[in-house]
Amino acid sequence: MLGMVRKLNVMLLHLLFAASLVCEAQVETFFVRPVQTHPGYDPLEDSSAVSRNTQMQDGRLFLFIGGTWSSSSTEYNALRLFSAGIGLDFINLSYPNDVATASLADETDTLVFDKYRQELCFGTPLSDAVEVDSLNAIHERALNLLRYLDLTYPTQDWGQYLAGPDALDWSRIVVGGHSQGSGHACYLAKQFPVERVLMFSGPNDYSDVHLNAAHWLRQPGVTLVERHFSYLSLNDEAVPYAKQYIVIDGLGMLANDDSTHVDGMTSPYGNSHCLYTTQLPGLVLLDHNVPVMYTATNASVWTYMLTSAIFTGLHEEIIATDVVVRPNPARSTVEVLVPLTSGLGAYTLRDQLGRTVLQGPVPTAERFILDISGLGTGLYLLEVNGSVVRVVKQ
Repeated sequence: MLGMVRKLNVMLLHLLFAASLVCEAQVETFFVRPVQTHPGYDPLEDSSAVSRNTQMQDGRLFLFIGGTWSSSSTEYNALRLFSAGIGLDFINLSYPNDVATASLADETDTLVFDKYRQELCFGTPLSDAVEVDSLNAIHERALNLLRYLDLTYPTQDWGQYLAGPDALDWSRIVVGGHSQGSGHACYLAKQFPVERVLMFSGPNDYSDVHLNAAHWLRQPGVTLVERHFSYLSLNDEAVPYAKQYIVIDGLGMLANDDSTHVDGMTSPYGNSHCLYTTQLPGLVLLDHNVPVMYTATNASVWTYMLTSAIFTGLHEEIIATDVVVRPNPARSTVEVLVPLTSGLGAYTLRDQLGRTVLQGPVPTAERFILDISGLGTGLYLLEVNGSVVRVVKQ
């Protein structure tokens, strides 16, 4: 009975907060069952929650992935409505989430976390801990949901988050998650050039056997580390803060940063991307859930994580609007479309350290083919006649 009372109190808190937000901004919410997006899904599955602001549009999607055993239709309401309130489209995605990341901590396989993330995100049959095919994997679920939204609500412009019928436009997508979901968000960011990554109470891929962060966390990824934000609770009882600290260090987030205690501070928190709190859990009961509960402190942190400018060694904020690269990402060659007014000129392709990896004259005034097959996987900047555009090599 006590547990039921506590759950009702949490729901009441969420409802009161939701009501206050709706008064401040015109946020509409609807729920989509996975089976509505593809007949292959279980019709009894939990719905994805979708919120959008009818008056103010940020032009970005916050794709959120919840923690173990969480409900995508009833939980994380505060963060969802807050994000939509400041103009982002928000999806709390329904996906298989019944196996906790931390349950793998005692496995001796050095790739156990890699296999777990790959299968849940993409459906590759690698993990002994989960059994998820490609249809039920996070990537395909997100793609199917956005296709459905684009078709069902054509005036809401959900198609802006699609780069084609089978691809997401990751440059417009903030990926984030809580607990298990924070690791999925981070894993997706390893594969795709997302706008930014928001990790709440995670990732939790720490090996008690090898005393280190998971292998995949310590590998280079497509999304630059400067686009990652971590928000932890110092008193986390699910996975100790000390282990989470080692995980974000494995990501490279502490190379030029330090963890910052946000309580009593104001934005921009010393421009740190590694944040933690000691706020008490109150009605959310667990310190593990504190970073995603609504408080004045968290509202300030969420705003900072979602809207702060991102500065990198690649000066990514200077991106061309008149030069087009397709396909992007690509494995072998890309077609570069150059405006006629730009003339012939020259091009230069630089890696993440600013080193020139390819250069040459622009052969025609309209388009040319660039061979990137010999380059390593990652993010590059292509400069053509003074304009700069990102190129992602898969």
